[in-house]
Amino acid sequence: MFKVTQLWRGVAAALVLMPFAYIQKAEAIDWNVSGFIRQEGAVSLDSGKENYYNQGGNIFNDIDVANPMAAPVQGALRANVPGLEEFVAPSTTNRKEIIYSLDGNHQMKSFAEDNDWNLVQTRIELDIDAKINDNLKIITKLRGIYVPDEYDNHGSVNYFETPFRDDCGTRLEACGENYMIDLPSFYADYTNGPLWLRVGNQQIAWGEAIFFRVLDTANALDLRRHSVFDFASEEYSDKRVPSLGVRGSYSFQNDWELEAWTQEAQVNILSNENTPYNVITSTFVVHQEEGFDQIDDEWNSGVRLRGQIGDLGLQFTFTDRINPEGAFRWTESDINVIPDDSPLAGFGPLLAGSPFQPATGGQGVWSAEQWFEHASAARLDGLNIQDILDDLPLAAAAVGGFYATAGFPAPPTYNDLAATSGTLDAFFAALGEFRGHIERNYHREQIVGFGANYIFFAEPDTWLDQLIVRAEATFTEDRVFTDPSLLGADYRVEDELIASLVVEKYHRFSRDFPSTYMVFQYLHKSESDMFGRHLDGYGATKDSPRPTGRDGFDAVSFAFQQPSPTLTWRTDLAVLYDLEGGYLIQPGIRWKPNASVSAEIFANFVDGGDDNMDQMSSFDYVEELAFRLTYQY
Repeated sequence: MFKVTQLWRGVAAALVLMPFAYIQKAEAIDWNVSGFIRQEGAVSLDSGKENYYNQGGNIFNDIDVANPMAAPVQGALRANVPGLEEFVAPSTTNRKEIIYSLDGNHQMKSFAEDNDWNLVQTRIELDIDAKINDNLKIITKLRGIYVPDEYDNHGSVNYFETPFRDDCGTRLEACGENYMIDLPSFYADYTNGPLWLRVGNQQIAWGEAIFFRVLDTANALDLRRHSVFDFASEEYSDKRVPSLGVRGSYSFQNDWELEAWTQEAQVNILSNENTPYNVITSTFVVHQEEGFDQIDDEWNSGVRLRGQIGDLGLQFTFTDRINPEGAFRWTESDINVIPDDSPLAGFGPLLAGSPFQPATGGQGVWSAEQWFEHASAARLDGLNIQDILDDLPLAAAAVGGFYATAGFPAPPTYNDLAATSGTLDAFFAALGEFRGHIERNYHREQIVGFGANYIFFAEPDTWLDQLIVRAEATFTEDRVFTDPSLLGADYRVEDELIASLVVEKYHRFSRDFPSTYMVFQYLHKSESDMFGRHLDGYGATKDSPRPTGRDGFDAVSFAFQQPSPTLTWRTDLAVLYDLEGGYLIQPGIRWKPNASVSAEIFANFVDGGDDNMDQMSSFDYVEELAFRLTYQY
């Protein structure tokens, strides 16, 4: 059946092609071609800090962890399962790789890595602007990025391939493990008096804030390159995922403007496992294909009304979209790794119908202690075994059958630390390491937004003169979140309020220097942090794995830019502080001796607490000095 979304796609494609076809008839086209080549990098300032969500940075590498269930499981299986009379359950586990040799002298190799570089990439961009006439112009940006094999993490690292658009990020992207080539801008602009139209592959940037996205609800984010650790002052300009769409506005004579847009739905593109800025522990196998296929034909849309009442600016927005963050939950592994001739073959189909896959290769969880550590770091509930058994019958059957086969009674419930630890370590003793399978799905939501800004005027060169105050807020009813238990057919559904207050000003401290730009921001979110994780998952540790949660997320940021008298140099500083204690501090300096050459150096210092009550502790391995060397042409 022909869908409305297919009609929209056909209309958008036709509108994109029409102005390009017109180029052939144009007698005089004003061309403007420019671009740059840039070398980018980020060197770790502490080589002992690795990304602990990755195989090579797992904090349990080379650590002996005792398994208190090894002896009882070994004895029970030897006594009750024919064929396992010689079974040996290791009393300790240590995350090391077994290197097999033909002579039988096997060796153990550490999974741990020690990387000096978090980022090394070469970027080329080409901008082609074609002005057809006073009303029509064509904008094209071609981008290419190559990443050499500088990052070690136990095997090849896949930086760019995704499970989305033909294994890439968007329809206008070609990619491989180490490169991507795309058209982040490929659109036509048409202007006729008060009417403006933009048709093609584009980004839509609503809202004005660094670090925070309140009204900026149109586009998803691409986190494959430098995650969120580029220059904060660039406000995600290199992160928004472009999408095919139509955008237009009409300006009225009373200083009000009505804008509307529709574009193909895209989702946040996360860093792949074992890449430098990965945020999902490699012990998970993440299934994203089926969830994306369900929304592949969906389109987002929005409308904004904005204008002035004297010195007061107002805007009202509405967005109907697929939430690009998605929500995660357990899913069946559908993998049976136990051979048919094994005495434990009967557990193979049960485990295949559960989220847990007995694994090899070291990427799994090896102990209950590791389970609780990784769950708390991911803002998940580590004491969720009973919830899993209640929600997933095959997982319950596997646990119950295992205890019955082994010949010792199962705990009546698994809601306490001792019972959960015992069950986990019993399975690790019997079957070795496990990987957990989760799926990512996407849900439609409607967002109502409001913004206001006011400019204060006072005595020249005073603090209140030309002080700009902005406020932005959105409300989303029935937003879908990942539940900290990773369970539930309906996930976690909550209404969410997001609000920010921004104060910014240009102030001249000396007649010898240009004005200093300064901005202060405050952000509040009622249900989640800046990365979309529900606040009920906060506060767990490996020793106390039940999350305590947060009542709300509150953060502040401050930034300034100071050019030198000749504009050759510019000093930057951006600070993000979670009121629970975590922070990101980003000082930087930029040198631009002429129009063609520029060099930028900036650092990222991230720290967080040990109680997992602040969001930045998820990135406290990031302590780096980054640079960008650019030649523009």
